[in-house]
Amino acid sequence: MGGPLLPCACLLLAVALPFPGADACPSSSWISFASNCYALLHTTLESIDDAREFCEASGASIISINSKEENAFILNAFHTHWHGPEYISLGMYFDTDDDVFKWYDESKVNFTNWLEEGNSNELLDTCATMHTISGGWRKTSCEHLPLTEILCEATSAYELKYLPGKIWTTVLLITSTVIVSVSAAFLWFLYQRKVSSTTSMVYSFSRQVPCNDEAILIDEENEHTA
Repeated sequence: MGGPLLPCACLLLAVALPFPGADACPSSSWISFASNCYALLHTTLESIDDAREFCEASGASIISINSKEENAFILNAFHTHWHGPEYISLGMYFDTDDDVFKWYDESKVNFTNWLEEGNSNELLDTCATMHTISGGWRKTSCEHLPLTEILCEATSAYELKYLPGKIWTTVLLITSTVIVSVSAAFLWFLYQRKVSSTTSMVYSFSRQVPCNDEAILIDEENEHTA
């Protein structure tokens, strides 16, 4: 009776928890590409640091673009999905110590799409923007970035780390069900074992000890024979 409860409860738990690599974006306002999710979020901020914190509050990071394919995907999304501003801020800055551009999320810069090349001596306090019509990148002063709409990026494993409260409640409820089911199955097993043992003892005793009527009948047969 208790046996089927455990597989059912485990199945429910498996359905409730997304697995790594699943297309699990935070909500329907995010769109997916490869293993990432993207959203253009409307806000009004004053600095690139504010934009980074704004994305991080959603469990994401400000956009970094690491391939030609990703750049093309984002460009297409602006044409068909977001219809955002002419320029959007990228999560890139010029590191004057190393004399190179870097991504704020510390991913490797293995792709760029500059519309123009500038002298590195002029790149103090320089960030980057993307032209949403052509997909080209432009070097821009970090103090003059477009910050009314921020493009944020999250991994598809987002829900594993930032599960909404309702989903956590469901997970806890299912986990409790699993524990109760296992306990019930174990107690049922002990009960059945005890009942089986008691039945066996009664049956064995009844075979060894004849009832009073049978004993009287045997005595009478013995007297008649004598």
